[in-house]
Amino acid sequence: MSPQVAPAKPPGTRAAKPPPRHGRPTSMLWTVPGCLAQTVGVFVLPFKVALPAGLVFELSEVVQTLPALLALTAILLAPVTVVQILGIFLKSRKELAFLAARARAVRLPLRRGALPPRERGQRARVVLLLGGLLTTLIALGLKWASLGILAVLSLLLFYLVVGWTLFVSTFLARTFESGMGRADAGITRRMLPAVAHAGDSVEEVVSLRRVPVPWGYVLVVEDPNPPRLRTETRYAVGATARSGEIEARGFLRATPRGFYHLGPARIAYQDLLGITRVSVASVATAELKVLPKLMPVVIVDPPRSPLESPDVVTRPHRYPTEDHFRFREYLPGDDVRRIHWRLSMRAGQLHVRLPETKETSTERIVLLLDSYLPPGKLLDASHGGEEILDALVLAWLGIARELVDRGNRVTLLAAVTKADGTDVVTESIDARGGAVARWQDLGARARWQPRFDLPAMLASIGDDMHGVVVTARFTAPPPGNQGGQTTTWLMMDPADALGKPDRHWLWDVVGLPAGAPASAKSMALLRWVVLLPHPVGSDENHFARRVGTAWQLRRRWHARRVLRILAQQRAGRTVKEVRARGDAVYRIERTPTAIRLLGIASRKAS
Repeated sequence: MSPQVAPAKPPGTRAAKPPPRHGRPTSMLWTVPGCLAQTVGVFVLPFKVALPAGLVFELSEVVQTLPALLALTAILLAPVTVVQILGIFLKSRKELAFLAARARAVRLPLRRGALPPRERGQRARVVLLLGGLLTTLIALGLKWASLGILAVLSLLLFYLVVGWTLFVSTFLARTFESGMGRADAGITRRMLPAVAHAGDSVEEVVSLRRVPVPWGYVLVVEDPNPPRLRTETRYAVGATARSGEIEARGFLRATPRGFYHLGPARIAYQDLLGITRVSVASVATAELKVLPKLMPVVIVDPPRSPLESPDVVTRPHRYPTEDHFRFREYLPGDDVRRIHWRLSMRAGQLHVRLPETKETSTERIVLLLDSYLPPGKLLDASHGGEEILDALVLAWLGIARELVDRGNRVTLLAAVTKADGTDVVTESIDARGGAVARWQDLGARARWQPRFDLPAMLASIGDDMHGVVVTARFTAPPPGNQGGQTTTWLMMDPADALGKPDRHWLWDVVGLPAGAPASAKSMALLRWVVLLPHPVGSDENHFARRVGTAWQLRRRWHARRVLRILAQQRAGRTVKEVRARGDAVYRIERTPTAIRLLGIASRKAS
């Protein structure tokens, strides 16, 4: 996102926010070896390069300068190493204490012996260091003194910038205390609005209040964010952030249905030359809830049944002609199809007819959303089938509104993420006409999960209830009777929902338009390698970021391929197995404006 910095609101208008959520710190088995390797490497790397060079090249003249080299190392490299070790120790202890306090505040477990992730160098730093060392080797091999001076100056610049950055981040920034929860200073992050509907515009706002940014450095805020949002958080703020409060803003590129816990973002200092980047904290969390939009449900050609009440989804016939009727005057909102025109003409006022017997009976219905995937390949590839779950949620909410409008008593049941995002539980609510927002909240937190299959969820259905299952089964339905008076299945074939096979992920990476001829593929690949796909100076042009983006596209493409293969193995079999039960079956089809239910099989008499 391209940030827009704007003046902040007055402090008096800021609403109180709950403590930010933090995940568990990274284990020391991962962080400590990396920190030691980097710390020792900065000090030992020149000697690692000098020893092989001395074996390959004739360096008798250079050996005479060995005492001066050791003295320069003691004066320059030793302080840098000591500062780095001390900085890692102080910052790790401070941030670990902060995370432990936050874990106690929100009751999250914290592993003992853990250490937050620490220093990470930027690509320019690696290029400068390796370039200086390589140039030194070339100068020694060619005995080119001028080139050797340039190489030494490059290495000297590298170590000076590294040492000063470590000093600034460790002592001047005071372990970034102002970004670790103080009320009058720090970094906060929020989404505007925090609760939106799918497809709505959502803006991210990062507020920086009295954040210490030394001259010659910028403060970088980064967070990859969930892939479905298709937006990375990346802001850079200069020294102006330490004088007051500023806000960095950017819009999300996509807002699909879901409940997203964002952050904590990685905070780092970077020098203006882009040589070093030192992490100082992991703060700035936010939550975003995107509610699914309600869509109308259209029942197309319901299955015919010889039974008097075939299933609870089929709309019953409301106006039997053989019934006895009574009459009353027409009121605004009455069904115009009930107007008795002959009586209205005689009386001079519109009259409607009402059947003396009750037209429909109120049913108790449990509407269940099936989001079960068994552990293994299916669950691992579930991120490639989020669109299927989105369509199921729309059908689930749409048929709930249809049944409630008919006067039925409907209970919504689903496996959803808890409010704090820590676990998956089953939740049920009574669907009432005035509480549609609660339905949508339940649908926003629905997710693919491996814990609750249909038998466990349908166990709550009583003998006087009807069950309606909204599902896209990748596996065989559970055998046996599910309880209740009747069971109706609203099914989406996952093989059809995934559509035609996706084109190869590589062509999405290089930006080749769909339908392009085969001769254009090689040129598109060459342009991606040679030319910069984004404006000059954009971070997206960095080769590592481009490879990361390509890997994400490839990962999703592979997940959808796995889902499609597994779905095609059961294509049509699930419907046959459900029809053999004698239950009513409908097929779910999603259109741009509505959800269509096509009758496949009617309920048979038991």
